[in-house]
Formats: sequence, structure tokens, C-alpha cells
Amino acid sequence: MSFLRRSLFLLLCLLTSLASASEQLTAPVASLRQMTRQSGYIFAGTVVSVDPVEPANPNQLPVMRITFRVDQAIRGVRAGQLLEVRQWAGLWESGDRYHVGERLLLFLYPPSKLGLTSSVSGSLGRFAMNSDGEVLVQEAQQAALSDLPLSGGAPSQPILKIPRAAPRLSSRDFARAIRRVEQ
Repeated sequence: MSFLRRSLFLLLCLLTSLASASEQLTAPVASLRQMTRQSGYIFAGTVVSVDPVEPANPNQLPVMRITFRVDQAIRGVRAGQLLEVRQWAGLWESGDRYHVGERLLLFLYPPSKLGLTSSVSGSLGRFAMNSDGEVLVQEAQQAALSDLPLSGGAPSQPILKIPRAAPRLSSRDFARAIRRVEQ
């Protein structure tokens, strides 16, 4: 393959990845049900390592390799598993970073054709957790979680009751709600 063709191919791959990443970052998913449906992996876990992966050749995208220890498996993983995911390094420019020791409940897209993933709906699919194992719900995330009715319940009855004073939930309650919306 000539240098020009390789360059065009790399540019096309980069633009496709950027468009996909941009869509994932800017197109918020409106509900827990939609986030759950779009996820390949859902789990509560701890960041074990974060490593840059340098491209082996000029045709490859720079990526970050993040390893999680799965503390609570919900979909696509097993408890105790070390899950290694790869993200396009450009996501780190937008602030989507992980830190060793950080505890999170994550909704991750299934890996792309390039083997990359990111959190569903950007920050909406990434929940911080405290040392007690509680999921900390940010204001933007509350809207996505609070409008879902319980299975078979009245539309005004939420699937998750998020305390207004201290917006946090047990990870078990959160996992139960996810399993309910899957049914």
C-alpha cells in the first residue's frame, strides 16, 4: 500500500473514530433503560492500572489501557475479574480520565471494531463510588435515573429513589434497578 493510501486510510479511521467518540460524548441517553440496553459491560469496580499504549506503527491510533478489578458484576463481566479495556487517547483530552484506586460503577459500550470502548453517554454512564460502596449520583445523572417507573408500577413511582439531601445509592439497589429494566 502506498504512503498516500496508508495516510488516507489512517485519516478515514481517525475521522470515523472521532465521529463515533463525539456522538458517544454528546448524545446523552435519556434513561437507565437506554443506558442498560447500549452497554456491553456494566459493573462496579476499582481502577487497578492506567497505561498508555504507544502505536506500533503510524497507522494505529494512540490508546489508553485501563484495568479494572470487578467488585460487583452486573453485565458482561464476573466478580473478581480483571477487566482490561482500551480507550482512544483523545477521550483523555476531554477529561474522561481514570485514576488508580478510583471506585466506579460503569456502563461501557461493547468494544468497537478497533477494540475501543467508552462510557455510555459520556459522563452519564460513569458513576463515582465512595469508600462505603455507595454510588454517588451527580445532578445530570439524577434526571436520567429518576423518571423511570417501577416494573408494573404507576408511572409516577420511580425505579430508584434518590435522596435529594445526599444523592447516593447502595450499589446493590442500583444493580437491582438495572436488572429490573433489563426484564
